[in-house]
Amino acid sequence: MLYLVLGCGPDSMGPAIAARLLKEKGSVVFIADQNPAHELATVKKLKMYPTGHRSALVLANANGGGLDVVKSKDDLPILFRNKDIVISALPASLNPVIAEAVLKTNESSSPHPIGKTHYCDLGGVLDITKKIIFGALARRAETCGISLVPDCGFEPGLGNVISVSLFENFDLSRPLESLIIYVGGLPAPERFYKKLFNLKGLEEIYYNWPLVLSNGKPRAIKPLSHYETMPTSDFDLFFGEKEGRAKFEAAVTGGLGTLPYYLKDHALTLQEKTLRWPGHYAEVKKIKRENFIQEFEELLNRYPPSQKDFSLMKVVAIGKAKTTGKRTKIECFMRVESDATWNSMQKTTGFTTAILAKLIAEGKAASGAYPPEIALDPKLVLDALKKDFSIYERRTPPC
Repeated sequence: MLYLVLGCGPDSMGPAIAARLLKEKGSVVFIADQNPAHELATVKKLKMYPTGHRSALVLANANGGGLDVVKSKDDLPILFRNKDIVISALPASLNPVIAEAVLKTNESSSPHPIGKTHYCDLGGVLDITKKIIFGALARRAETCGISLVPDCGFEPGLGNVISVSLFENFDLSRPLESLIIYVGGLPAPERFYKKLFNLKGLEEIYYNWPLVLSNGKPRAIKPLSHYETMPTSDFDLFFGEKEGRAKFEAAVTGGLGTLPYYLKDHALTLQEKTLRWPGHYAEVKKIKRENFIQEFEELLNRYPPSQKDFSLMKVVAIGKAKTTGKRTKIECFMRVESDATWNSMQKTTGFTTAILAKLIAEGKAASGAYPPEIALDPKLVLDALKKDFSIYERRTPPC
């Protein structure tokens, strides 16, 4: 398989995506970044990382001059040709440019000689994802027989895949009562915050009005609404006795992507809530959007984070069980900790994206443009991720 990963800066998920792909047999992973120093730093970092048989890391620009996707957009189809998939780990605003170039690659007179060139990205910005999924790009992708799959990260991404997988347990003749995804990347021990990905992305989820389902209908609501607190013990076995006495706060943010459009009339309530340590949202609400990055950086300097961190997810579905017809709650849990090489978000986002990219490159995704929870069989995805993550399910007796 020939993979091209775009974006490998210090705040990018690109290096983790490349590293996870290199563990597979026969993976040739090309990397590109606007800054040549980022490319070289990634090569240096991944030299000591384990690779599969006949796998290799290659600079996409052999001259070592980096790649500016905006200035070079007319040349991108040439670069993309012969790649099985192009993976964007760049800022979301650039994703339509890259998706367009992937389409031109497949529409050219000399496309991939042994297959198709597919596309996926980390997404996370609803308006941009909609440009890819709902419009001319999607129709062209279906005509070409290729897959454009945005929103392939931790959330949107893995959380949505888990959510859709739970539907097989419920009576689908009626909508689920509720489906809520709790997710967060947090410093350990308890601190204000730890910068686990680009702050521009954090700004988007804090200030954009999130799309949810309310009474079964898609609706944009005020960001950071539906605030609640909960003990860490609600996350089952991930916390010891001392840790279990701590609390999280959670509020609705824009992490569902396009899922509400696909689940309308199938769930009455659908929300994604981002987990933080207490006091975090009170500080955020004092900051105007136009000053967010600068003032948030100042807060990080004032409250230095711990070295370690973890990413946590809990998906909670409530509805009528398929087998008994009784009201049932199903919860899915996962926790991933940082290590000496990767922070927890690089693992959950980067490794998830890599696994999804491999499945897409193998032709397992539907032709056209869809998010991963619709483009791929959720069971296939979760089976593939078992090597990397422990995701387990708990059912509460009918009540």
